[in-house]
Amino acid sequence: MIALGVLVNFIIYLSFGSLITMGIGKKHRGSSCPILLSAVIGFFLYYCVFFAVCLPPMKYYRPLSMLTKIWVPTVLVVVAASLLLNGKAWIKGFGKWVDRIRNKPALVLLILLPVIIQVVLVSCTYNFTLDAAYYVANVATSVETDMMNVYDPFTGAWQDHYEMRYFFATYQIQDAVVCQLTGIPALIWTKSVMAVTVIILTNIVYYMIAGEMFMHVPFISGPGDEEAETKSGYSHVGYVRNNEFAIPVMMMFMLVVNLTFITIYTSSLFLMTRTYEGKAIVGNLAIITVFYLFIRMNDESIQERAWLITFIVCFGAATISSSANMLLPVELTVLFIPMIIRKKSFSMLPKYIACVIPGVVFSLIFVLYVKGYFVWYTFPK
Repeated sequence: MIALGVLVNFIIYLSFGSLITMGIGKKHRGSSCPILLSAVIGFFLYYCVFFAVCLPPMKYYRPLSMLTKIWVPTVLVVVAASLLLNGKAWIKGFGKWVDRIRNKPALVLLILLPVIIQVVLVSCTYNFTLDAAYYVANVATSVETDMMNVYDPFTGAWQDHYEMRYFFATYQIQDAVVCQLTGIPALIWTKSVMAVTVIILTNIVYYMIAGEMFMHVPFISGPGDEEAETKSGYSHVGYVRNNEFAIPVMMMFMLVVNLTFITIYTSSLFLMTRTYEGKAIVGNLAIITVFYLFIRMNDESIQERAWLITFIVCFGAATISSSANMLLPVELTVLFIPMIIRKKSFSMLPKYIACVIPGVVFSLIFVLYVKGYFVWYTFPK
């Protein structure tokens, strides 16, 4: 059941993401629909769309079952449309992966090994933290009461108003929709299916970053390398080629980091012990996805819809956890402002601001709520 749930998740994410990434890479990578990038971006786009669908029923005190009846047809339409538009590209993309497995089974096994280790460890981890209990209890409470964020997950007591800290983070409401639709217990879906899904997605981004580092980026070469100088425009610079075995080495190092750097100050703690929480997704998957996009935009290996994809990641992360409202604007500023200045491409500035806006707006709403300027009640008025 866990394996089937993870597979269905990735089919849905691929369907959503392919609608955005269709055509990307056609000039630079020879693929009209990059499978891995589509799955990662589809994850964030999925939660962006779910947020838009979920917010009105929740705000106006509608039952969870009503949201389920709206959301299921929405997903089916997106999957069907994406299949019609991108079916051939999917087949071509998966065909390349099959060929790669046949031609380089040792390399593929080395890449998959750290992923499998993390999946086994995460799915077997006993998590007793208060936040972990909140996530599971909130999903279970929503399913049992057929309402959304109305009852306290710990006590079952009715709450007369919505807590803004959690109101816009609709990630767990989506889990409740799935549990209500399928009958899968909240504990199994959150702790097992979603945890494994997040681990795989995170390692996909590790893989993509490693590919950029060891397969496409410049490196210092020996003096007098005329071919390198011609290609790059700089002296003593060449290009890494046929260095694929550096990819599993990096992924194994990331496994070591995630297993040994578990303190209250690191994202590894959330990834390995609190994987299905929104903070874990923001602190690991969202942040490194933005970093991957920065790498691609910095060397201009991705141009088509690059800023749109970045916006989707930032907005999607904000609908997963309120922690993204602070973290991603800071990361965007640290990475992209220097890039804009270095390239003297100030036309990127409005695009950067657009990516920062979701976090800033949600933060401002929360501050206004805390200061008592408004309150949204959990019953019709």
